[in-house]
Amino acid sequence: MKMPALPSSRQIKVFLFRILATAAVYYIAAHLGLYLSAMVNGAVSAIWPAAGVAAAASIRFRFAGLVGVFIGAYFANSGVVPEQSLPYVVLGVTLGAWLMAWIPRKLGDSDLSLESIGDIARFCLMGLPVGAAVSALFGVTAILYYEGMGSGDFIRTLWFWWSGDLVGAILLAPVLLTAKSSSWITGARAYWLEWVAAAAAAVVVGVMLLGGVGGQTIQTADFLLFPLMMWVALRFPIGATSLLILFIGVVRIAAALTQHGPLGPMVDLSTILSLQVTLASLSVGGLLVSAAFSERRLSEIRLDMLANHDPLTGLPNRSYFQDFLQHAIAQCLRQGGQVSLLFIDLDRFKHINDSRGHEVGDQVLRIVASRLIDTLRSDDFVGRLGGDEFAVVITHPKTHRGAGRVAMKLIEALSQSFKVENVRYAISASVGITVCPDDGNDANTLLRQADLAMYQAKQRKSGFEYFSDEMNKFAHEQLLIENGLRQALQKQEFSLLYQPKVDLRTGKVVGLEALIRWLTPGGKGLTGPERFIPVAEDTGLIIPIGRWAMRQACRQWVSWHKAGLNPPTISVNLSPRQFSQGDLAQDLLNALEETGMDPSFLGLEITESAAMDNPDMTLEVLEQLGGRGIKVMIDDFGTGHSNLRQLKRLPIDTLKIDKGFVRDVLVDREDAEIASAIIGLAHTLNLRVIAEGVETPEIATFLKQRNCDVIQGYLISRPLPPEIAQTVFDKTYNIN
Repeated sequence: MKMPALPSSRQIKVFLFRILATAAVYYIAAHLGLYLSAMVNGAVSAIWPAAGVAAAASIRFRFAGLVGVFIGAYFANSGVVPEQSLPYVVLGVTLGAWLMAWIPRKLGDSDLSLESIGDIARFCLMGLPVGAAVSALFGVTAILYYEGMGSGDFIRTLWFWWSGDLVGAILLAPVLLTAKSSSWITGARAYWLEWVAAAAAAVVVGVMLLGGVGGQTIQTADFLLFPLMMWVALRFPIGATSLLILFIGVVRIAAALTQHGPLGPMVDLSTILSLQVTLASLSVGGLLVSAAFSERRLSEIRLDMLANHDPLTGLPNRSYFQDFLQHAIAQCLRQGGQVSLLFIDLDRFKHINDSRGHEVGDQVLRIVASRLIDTLRSDDFVGRLGGDEFAVVITHPKTHRGAGRVAMKLIEALSQSFKVENVRYAISASVGITVCPDDGNDANTLLRQADLAMYQAKQRKSGFEYFSDEMNKFAHEQLLIENGLRQALQKQEFSLLYQPKVDLRTGKVVGLEALIRWLTPGGKGLTGPERFIPVAEDTGLIIPIGRWAMRQACRQWVSWHKAGLNPPTISVNLSPRQFSQGDLAQDLLNALEETGMDPSFLGLEITESAAMDNPDMTLEVLEQLGGRGIKVMIDDFGTGHSNLRQLKRLPIDTLKIDKGFVRDVLVDREDAEIASAIIGLAHTLNLRVIAEGVETPEIATFLKQRNCDVIQGYLISRPLPPEIAQTVFDKTYNIN
């Protein structure tokens, strides 16, 4: 069994300080209450401020506060109440203080903040009355038992003890409880002046009380205190309201003392009762009104947050950000200077979401938002536009690309590694920058241009890029390609070409790679994949295009087979985007079933980066296809970031050496060594090796000498249409 940790020396010092501070303040407040004593049987005060100290200390300091109240009550009441009654009086005060804190806490779901009507009701209308009643009952009963007291005196003493505790607590406790909260006056000078004006008005009312004669003037002046209290409660938060209510109460008590002196036995009890009722009504009414408006202000703040801020990070959302950007642009056009817009997109964030889940992704986004805020200046404006996209508005004098330095600082800050759930992550980002008035003078234009610049930075892996007119032209071309692809899908304007793969030992064609081409409208010929595949990837069109290519390749193989030919394995490229959809395996199986193709003659070419970005998902898809004889090839091997342990787990058959390493094997020693190493690694793992991009007999000879299994490239053939590709099925190539 683990022993609880002992408190530190600092915790002990804080505990003792709270006890002593509570005892001292209670003692002082008690003697102030004795000065205001009604002297009923020598033990009752008309207003007992010490009850407010006791309630506040019990709520805020808990056990330490109760100990302080016990000590303070003991010394404050020594010599005031009979010696035999003293323990019971002190016990009653302490128990009452505990109830003043326990009842509101028990009835609510959190500690008191006094900023809601529920808090005020639980405290002023439940906790304080019950606690004061218990304190009065203990004290008066003890005095009755040891000193003797008539039944009439008992009831009257009990009433004044209870009412004195109640009024003192209602006046003083809210001020003490809100002393360290944020519910006080803001730093604006106008609010301070208004608060001082309200206090001055209370003094004026006090002067009227002092100058009046008789109860009529007192009642008239009391009526003036209520609209004054309402002014304060409607205008100020609960902390400032409670302080001003206490100030008004002091003014009212001072007026009573000036007219009557200490509220001793010669003062009419109706006067004391009138004073208590006035102070209690002012306090409770003011606190309830202030709490009601605090709740309304909090509701408005919450609505504003929901409407204008991102609930995950707390940053301004896209709508609020655009409004601020437009305002900054308008101010820039009027006053001069520049506004720089930085569009930030996290790199490979989707990989974190897919591999670790959205909860981890959300924590990463919060960390990113915090780092952006910490790195930027206080007058810079940052917002979250959605997903993993953020944006920053920087207002500054005209300068030559000064925003680039800010972009570098942000990229550097985001690149620092951090831990989430005991896993360390490092985030990189791409930033696009556009400047007003140089690039545009409205928010939508700047956002679009910054987005284009960010995309350019992501493509070039340069960190950040400034917008340029060339990007606008490029974006226009990309939009035309996207629209053209959508029409091409509807009109079936794609075709497949087939490039042979040849076994280096036998010279026989052992496979075909299906390569997609776009039949450009207007009879302008074929458009290569390098132009339209990136656009298809970005827009998601690669998924229906890939689905069409798979079915078309299967149909073509079946057509050749039914014609009595001997078609080899056809391999089809899978896009990384296709792996992100959950039904890839089922889609492939449906294509085989619909077309009737033999699965053992189908190959899937997966880029190394697609396979290794999310190896668990890759393994899941491939396992769903397992047992059907489908061949799996890792394409562009050597260009990604393979983990050999993960590579060994995957059910793959072939590695394809990227043509970038093959092209220069005869002139670049490093490329030659890399190609040789990949061949050796593949054979160690019992995998076949295909070298793509073979264009000369010398390169083929080099690869053959190093035991490469298969080659593919222009030395053998360019990609061929189906009717020509079928002529090479039985052809033997002579490769020395």
